[in-house]
Amino acid sequence: MSKYELFYLPFHGRSLTSKILLELGGVDWKLTHPEWPKEKLNMPYGRLPVLVETDIDGTKFTLAESRAIEEYLADKLGFYPKDKRQQAICLQYVNQIFDVMESYVNLIVYRKRTARDAGEEAEGLTKKPEECEDRDQFFIAKNLEIINESLTSTIAYFLEKHDHILSSSKSGYYFGDSVTYADIALFSVFTCLEFRGLDTQFSSTKFPHVMKLIEILRVNKSIARVVNS
Repeated sequence: MSKYELFYLPFHGRSLTSKILLELGGVDWKLTHPEWPKEKLNMPYGRLPVLVETDIDGTKFTLAESRAIEEYLADKLGFYPKDKRQQAICLQYVNQIFDVMESYVNLIVYRKRTARDAGEEAEGLTKKPEECEDRDQFFIAKNLEIINESLTSTIAYFLEKHDHILSSSKSGYYFGDSVTYADIALFSVFTCLEFRGLDTQFSSTKFPHVMKLIEILRVNKSIARVVNS
């Protein structure tokens, strides 16, 4: 049986879905935090995550880019529906979930870069645009406002569509009676948003079917072990 090593920074971010796939797949895997950015040049494209799979004969297979890693693991470890058309729909759902993740990442990256360049207490990061006296700080705050609004609208659109999709599920999952890639992707993006306090739109009253799926995965011991690690 192959062994897997996942390289990522010491937080979940873009690696959480892959971690959950590996854990639920019951394979031999470990997580490695490379010394960053010192080891950046050693990575295939200078960024993370990176997956290294080692076969029994010692042959190594290296794969970069979060979506490529996820799709490879989902296929190899059996987290796609069996029907080809259902597999395509599963990827369709994941693409829509990925829109939320990208909006979330855009916000986090903007905040971190601005904090690095202007300081953690920069007016633009702590005040509304109209409260900023300095012109540069006004534009920081305005950009942050626009990015926040984009994330909010992306989440709202996603929740409306996917709560309707999940409303026809008796099990609570996207497909059949067992967890698939789409379920894990949704749980992962929610977990990242929740960690940052950006999950306020995820309402059990407004979107009961989305929240039902999240709760099903939240109580899974293997998933909880990954999230809390």
